[in-house]
Amino acid sequence: MRIKRPGLAGGLALLAGVGWGALTVWLLFLSAKSAVGVSEYSFRRLMSGPGYLLVGQLRGLSGEVRAQRLQELQRRFQFPLTLVPRNSVELAPEAGVMLDNEHAVLGVSEEIAYYALDRDTLIQFGPMWGAAAMEDVLNLRIYWLTAASAALPLPLLLLAAWQRRRKRAATMAALSMSLSQLARTPALILPTGSGEWAPLLAALQQHAHNIAAMGERHKEVSQAVSHELRTPLARMRFALALLERGADEDTRQRLQQRLLKDIAELESLVRASLAFARLADAPAALAREPVLLRSWLQEELDALELAGQPAELVIDTTARELRGDRALLHLIVRNLLVNACTYGHGRLRLSAANHGSAHIVLHVDDDGPGVALEDRDRIFEPFVRLMPHDAEHTGHGLGLALARRAAHWQQGDIQVTRSPLGGARFSLVLPLRLD
Repeated sequence: MRIKRPGLAGGLALLAGVGWGALTVWLLFLSAKSAVGVSEYSFRRLMSGPGYLLVGQLRGLSGEVRAQRLQELQRRFQFPLTLVPRNSVELAPEAGVMLDNEHAVLGVSEEIAYYALDRDTLIQFGPMWGAAAMEDVLNLRIYWLTAASAALPLPLLLLAAWQRRRKRAATMAALSMSLSQLARTPALILPTGSGEWAPLLAALQQHAHNIAAMGERHKEVSQAVSHELRTPLARMRFALALLERGADEDTRQRLQQRLLKDIAELESLVRASLAFARLADAPAALAREPVLLRSWLQEELDALELAGQPAELVIDTTARELRGDRALLHLIVRNLLVNACTYGHGRLRLSAANHGSAHIVLHVDDDGPGVALEDRDRIFEPFVRLMPHDAEHTGHGLGLALARRAAHWQQGDIQVTRSPLGGARFSLVLPLRLD
């Protein structure tokens, strides 16, 4: 499945972002340089002219007439004009000399200037902050360039968001259509998408393959079970037919024993098939209990010897216990031992040894015919038996398949090689601790 990766488009987007940032910084720099820088000396001279003219308009007036005239003049200025007492203004010592010589002076705040109306009254110009008219600012070309540069990302981001939303909607529509067909066609190639969709698409594709594999396994098991059922059912049908004909007492007893044996075989097949089906997926609750190695293996051999099969136990490992699911561990070793008893000629050995620092290996050896090299993988498939179908005590061909599947859920593995006893050696590698 191909996944589109952000290549040229991502690089162009990054380049556009860097270029926009550089352009904005440059325009802001030009805007800052376009501001008129006025020194204190220039500001005093700048305000001396209006101060001189205002003195000419206000000197000689008093009371309400002066206030009314000042209000009329205020309409001609963009900043406030105020008459203040001279002794209420905090000025530098040299400011008095400048005022007496008809010069404007700056107050403590550089946004306010003063000019002497008379010896006791000053004309206050300002504060000057915000004195520039908005239409003057709007007439500046640099202002509009800076505004356009700052606003440029907005339509681009809206366009990118719209395109991304449209692409996501198209991907979701294609994905929904594909998912409706995925269960019926697991090999369907899902639509490609951006990198953010890659984990979801991969998970869905894997899920589809898992469903297909599960269906194939169930189909395989169903076909094999139906095939295995035919032989005992045919024998039972034949025995029932003979019983209907009125066989003698001895024949009737033999047929009844045959029927009971076939029923037991069917029950065994059903149990084995259900166990195999349950192990198709991970157990719902996998235990991680401590299992004492020697006592566990000895219990398995004791149960085997109760069936009349002598066995030997050899412990050659420094590990005293491992953690795992006791039920699954019993299922694995029990099936390996039963397989060795079935195909061996009388000798059986169970041994344990170190396998690296975090694993142990259990060997089950017998003195039977062994397993040919070309059959060493096939014998772990369900319902595969190397002996003829009618051979006695060959089972259903599920024991080794069950053992390998259970070993998989225990994070272990089973391999078969040649045994030192002359038969087959089944080697089970298990971790001492489950992840």
